[in-house]
Amino acid sequence: MTDLDDLDHAIIAALEEDGRRAFREIARSLNVSEGTVRARFRRLEETGVLKIAAFADPGRLRAGRLALLFLKVTPAHHEAVVAALCRHPEVSYVSTMLGRADVFAQVLVADDNELWNFLQQKVRPLDGVEDTEAVPEIAVHKLWFNGRLPLPAAVTTD
Repeated sequence: MTDLDDLDHAIIAALEEDGRRAFREIARSLNVSEGTVRARFRRLEETGVLKIAAFADPGRLRAGRLALLFLKVTPAHHEAVVAALCRHPEVSYVSTMLGRADVFAQVLVADDNELWNFLQQKVRPLDGVEDTEAVPEIAVHKLWFNGRLPLPAAVTTD
């Protein structure tokens, strides 16, 4: 779905600021009905454009090791590796990349020993994984995704 109008973008922006914001409050701020916001939200969610998620700071929940994994994967096994990673509860994020790695994943495990075991027992044995790089994260300073792209200078209305 790529045909988003200004109202769709405004609803998304309101939810990016506060994902728990009431539809009634969003409707009032945008001067539309609550039903309109609810229907737009449902459509955005059903088409996969919008997903509401709660993010907890792993460092505040428990002692743990947050790590970034960069994987080189053979093209024939790419989808299978992605699917396998997505099935593991330790994995919080998976994406396909262009550049030094083909697949990126973020994992949360109890400690360095568990990170080593996860790599050795669950990631490296996957068919098609040619190389792995694990980079431990020391602290997360910002966790936010803004799905809006800036308008080209010629289109800007400011």
